[in-house]
Amino acid sequence: MAKNNGKSTSSRMKNKGEILASILKNFKDCFFFLHNTREFGIVENIMNEGFIFERQLAHSTDRVNPKEPIEVTYFLIQRKDYGSYTIIIAIPKVIYEIYTSVSNKKDVDIEEVLAVTEPYWGDNDELIYTLSPKHILGYFNIKTSEFYQNRNWDPFFNNCHARSAGKKSVNSGRK
Repeated sequence: MAKNNGKSTSSRMKNKGEILASILKNFKDCFFFLHNTREFGIVENIMNEGFIFERQLAHSTDRVNPKEPIEVTYFLIQRKDYGSYTIIIAIPKVIYEIYTSVSNKKDVDIEEVLAVTEPYWGDNDELIYTLSPKHILGYFNIKTSEFYQNRNWDPFFNNCHARSAGKKSVNSGRK
């Protein structure tokens, strides 16, 4: 075992992706979606009011598996230019399966089921959705490697109880 200034080098330092992956592993049986932003005010807004996204959740976030720390590390490297605050969306797999089932049964996109408000047409002529703050686990500060859990996160929250998704009224609100 090599020594450097009296400290063992056999246990290597974890990179930021490994740190975040180990944090996410504590929240078992969830699907995780990550989104970076620059401004702390935006982080607070998302944690209190929800995550607003365009068209599909996958266009604004990256889904990661904490059992694969390399995925999380890759995300942090790829998205670092978008900011040093990583928003963490955590939806329990059981709840996500319910959303998928409702989406299939009602023949609507899953975003329609995920949304807590009616979608509306944005400036880019794309539908805009809002994900509940109850699905926002918290954020990870990339600079300090610290995780802050959102007090609004609720692993038992099921949006289907709060709002009934129906057929999209794609013409309503369109410019």
